[in-house]
Amino acid sequence: MAGIDELVSGFKNNPKTRRKEIVNAPKYEFVTSHIMRRSFASNYYGKIETPLLMNITGHSKESTFLTYIGTHQNKDALADLFMQQAGVIW
Repeated sequence: MAGIDELVSGFKNNPKTRRKEIVNAPKYEFVTSHIMRRSFASNYYGKIETPLLMNITGHSKESTFLTYIGTHQNKDALADLFMQQAGVIW
């Protein structure tokens, strides 16, 4: 229904060998709930406070969380956000 049925290559578990193998399959067979978890964290980073996002995703260390979403801490942006929320700048 979503139209994500093009053939792509990716890893799938082979139940006989209990190992991951590269196979060509429809894209929807590779979609998991983990995709939503990571997309949510990436899309809302900087819009929702980091500790709250970490709590939602289950990360206990900020460094691990930032590696997970593929970014690094921008201290200038955090300072600007703090100043904005404190009402010092608009």
